[in-house]
Parts: sequence; C-alpha cells; structure tokens
Amino acid sequence: MSTLIGVDLGGTNIRAAVATGTYTHAAPTHSATPGQDGPAAVVEAIARCVAEAAGGRQVDGLAIGIPGPLDPRRGIVYAAPQLRGWDNFEAASALRSRIGCEVVIHNDANLAGYAEWVAGAGRGTTDFIFITASTGVGGALIISGDLYAGKSGTAGEIGHMPLSPDQPPCGEGHPGCLEGTASGTAIARSARRAVEAGEFTSLSELAPDAIDGRAVQDAAHAGDEVALRIFTTAARSLGRAVGGLINLFSPEAIAIGGGLINAGELLFGPLRAAVGEMAFAVPAEQCRIVEAELGTDAGLVGAVAWAVKSFGQSSPAGNG
Repeated sequence: MSTLIGVDLGGTNIRAAVATGTYTHAAPTHSATPGQDGPAAVVEAIARCVAEAAGGRQVDGLAIGIPGPLDPRRGIVYAAPQLRGWDNFEAASALRSRIGCEVVIHNDANLAGYAEWVAGAGRGTTDFIFITASTGVGGALIISGDLYAGKSGTAGEIGHMPLSPDQPPCGEGHPGCLEGTASGTAIARSARRAVEAGEFTSLSELAPDAIDGRAVQDAAHAGDEVALRIFTTAARSLGRAVGGLINLFSPEAIAIGGGLINAGELLFGPLRAAVGEMAFAVPAEQCRIVEAELGTDAGLVGAVAWAVKSFGQSSPAGNG
C-alpha cells in the first residue's frame, strides 16, 4: 500500500497529509514556516511535518504546492517572495534528497484550482478556471481536462492581467494589472489613500495599519460610501477580467475563491454585472460564475490529489 503525501507550503504555515483516496486525506500535521531562515530550514521543517504525517511509514511520493512562480517539470522555483533565498531554488531535488522519495512541485494557486476541479466547484467540467482573490490574485487553468502550466510552468497568473496603465501597480511593480486593484492588499491601499486625502469615511477612525481588506469590507457592509466605492471598483475590475477570460477560453465554469468571497454580494453583485462589459453573450451564457467550495483546504486537497495523479492511486482508506 503506497503512502502518498500532499504538502501545502505557505508563507507562515506548512500542512502535510497522507492521501486516503483520489482527493481525500487524513488529518493534517502542521508546522510554522521558517521563511526567513533560508531554503535548508524550510526543507527541514517540511521533512519533519511529512514524517509526522506518515507516522513511521515509508513515503512513496510527495506533491507540494509552493507560493510563487515555478517550473513544475524541472522542479525549480523561480521566486518565492515569502521565502528568503528561494530564487531559482531546485526545490524538488532538495526535498527528494532530504525525504527520500519522488517529489513533484506546483504553484499553490494552481493546485488549489486543481482541487476545485476534481472535488469542488469545477466537478464535471472539462474547461474550468479558478481565481483566488485574497492578499493577491492568482489562478489556475484547466483546459481540455488538464491543469495547464504552459512552457515555462507559470501559466495561470491571472492577477497580472493588464487592466489599464492608469491603474495602480501590483506588488511586482507592474502598472495597471488586476492584482493592483482587485486584491485585498490593493483595497487596503486605496482605503489608506482615501483617508490620507481627507475623504469622509469611518475608516479614518482606524490606525493606518489596521486598515486592511476586511476592515474595508466591514465598512462597506455598514454603508460607508468610500469603502463601498473602493470595494465596488475592485469587484468590477475582477468582473471585467472574468469577461475577458470567458472570451479567451470559453470555459464551462469560473470559480472565485480566496478571502474576498466572504464579502458575498458586495463582491459578486458588481462582479457579475461587469462581466457583460467584456464577455460575448453566447460564451457568457454558457459559463457558470460561482463561489469556490473548498475554502482554506483547497491547497492541501490539491496537493494530495496531485500526488495521487503523479504517483498512482493510494490505498483507498477514505472517499474519492
């Protein structure tokens, strides 16, 4: 019986779990991510988390989702902003040497999207797009029943689609891309600018470092006009991007995940209304725009499912 493990590597936490089916997993183990201590420290923390999850069994294959652009074929991370020293880091090789099993890597948002496709909002589709809107904006493309990574392995960076050169830059400094307007970070930044400009808003009662995406969301729900304008702008930008993706790929469904979906209709109302500004009518009518279903477990479910896909079916101790 094979022991296959999925790992969700985040900037602050590591989670690992044994596959119990095609996409199901046992109770995960957790560890803090020593992201500022260099690659060796992170690899060691992953290895300890994996060993605890395996419970003394030999690990036969491991899949890991990593934040940042990477090449899943060569196992190389190009950059990981939350992990110091991971530029052009041969992550798969380092983990293979330390843990003693075959290892595959993938971008964390891609694996979350893969999870939604096999076990969540994209079940039963052949062409599916996942968008995560949280601190940043990421995504995944399922094309003709396969997770599409492109030649360089970096496909699915939906947050870096261009909106307008007049829009704010993203964290990478790209002027006018989607992440610069439609992420939680961008929403907070816009709110701070409004406060600094002296606009009348309840957000001015907060300390600047307390103004985050959730604070803007709460103020908008309470009827604050400035917060509502900022959130609506972000939602419309996301909706126009969705319309463009519909024109480009004509998917059966697009699922939106990440922390911003907790805003409910505050996000989805303007988003859906804006889709038609860009999308052609026929493909738009044939595409469902829905909330993602797996929440914060998507990354781990995706890693587990990718381990099973990559290394063969695990012992079916659970569903899936």
